[in-house]
Amino acid sequence: ELWASFRGRRMGGRELPLPPGYRGVLLQGGEPGEPPLGEPGEHQAGWVTVTGSVGAITDWGADMAPPPGRGLARALQWGPLAQALHAPVTEDSDEEAEP
Repeated sequence: ELWASFRGRRMGGRELPLPPGYRGVLLQGGEPGEPPLGEPGEHQAGWVTVTGSVGAITDWGADMAPPPGRGLARALQWGPLAQALHAPVTEDSDEEAEP
């Protein structure tokens, strides 16, 4: 568990690893007409640059750490489940579809 304060209020946190195959990215955007970083003289309608990545995020709660298996921790379980549900079905699959 992690502890911090925000505007004088005690906050409890729990670090949650991202599911396999997922990563969090830090983005920096620019205004239209402003050149992207590292490419002077090239003007675009708008741009976004990836400036970093993370493998875990922190779930914060007021006065206590969020319980495991609830809220954000539960939401992170949907990524692998959705990927399995939407995976293509091959003809050599052992299971047959029901009518």
